Amino acid sequence: MSWIVIARKDFEDAVRSKTLWVITVLFVVFTAGGLYGIQLAFEDLSANAAVRFLDVPAGLIVPLAAIVVAYLSIAGERESGSIKLLLGLPHSRLDLVLGKLVGRTAVVAVATVVAFASAAVVLVVYYGTFPVVKLLLMGLLTFLLGLVFVAIAIGLSAMTAKRSRAMAGAIGLFFLFELLWSIVTTGIALLFDLGTSGGKFPAWYYLLQRLNPKNAYGIAAKIVAPMNKDYAITSNGSGNEAQQTTEAAKSMADTVIGGHVPFYLDNWFAFVILALWLVVPLAFGYWRFKRVDVS
Repeated sequence: MSWIVIARKDFEDAVRSKTLWVITVLFVVFTAGGLYGIQLAFEDLSANAAVRFLDVPAGLIVPLAAIVVAYLSIAGERESGSIKLLLGLPHSRLDLVLGKLVGRTAVVAVATVVAFASAAVVLVVYYGTFPVVKLLLMGLLTFLLGLVFVAIAIGLSAMTAKRSRAMAGAIGLFFLFELLWSIVTTGIALLFDLGTSGGKFPAWYYLLQRLNPKNAYGIAAKIVAPMNKDYAITSNGSGNEAQQTTEAAKSMADTVIGGHVPFYLDNWFAFVILALWLVVPLAFGYWRFKRVDVS
């Protein structure tokens, strides 16, 4: 299978160029460092509850790292001309796209494994134990997030022939998902005068927010690492104890106009959103790439 050859070469190139090591160090710093910071801020937080907070640093560093790893995967080959050599060998364009996806994802996978292993060490040191299943599930979900953003970046790279355009697109993607998405959804709320009915919004507005893969990841994390509702958090900074009450927060039905919650606002639908982000940009990028003249 030709795509395996391309994937292996891509991964070996990442090792030689130190890309793998840089990404791994960043993942470890944000993951283990994030747990250490949580332990300093909340001295009575349990290990189970601490794992739930891992989606915060992961939601920032994983998309950035995945985009950086993958945005030049095909565009760089096209601009340098090396893609002619690759396609001159018994590799199809589909082999090239799949090989790049697997090779670049392998870089993110290694970094994720090392980062969550370091998180386990931090949990053992500061909490005396760590929830194996919950940490494993969070690690798998974080790997899925990395895979999604690698696929998005490769889809973008397959549609561009210049490194400069691919770089501009990568920067745009990062700011879109990290910053602009919330600004746009807030702007829509203001434009349509939403939220004036007792703080309720139409269901499509909540779906629009969840369509951000980063937000979908955070919602999916509530399933794989649910937060207990009966633990106490003590802040080292203020010395004040904030006991989380057992009263349930507003249900989604209380915040949707009409009170009816459609299926796409259930937490499980976040996995469908992640799956769509994994498939659609990659498929569209391949469709465009298959039709261009790389000569």
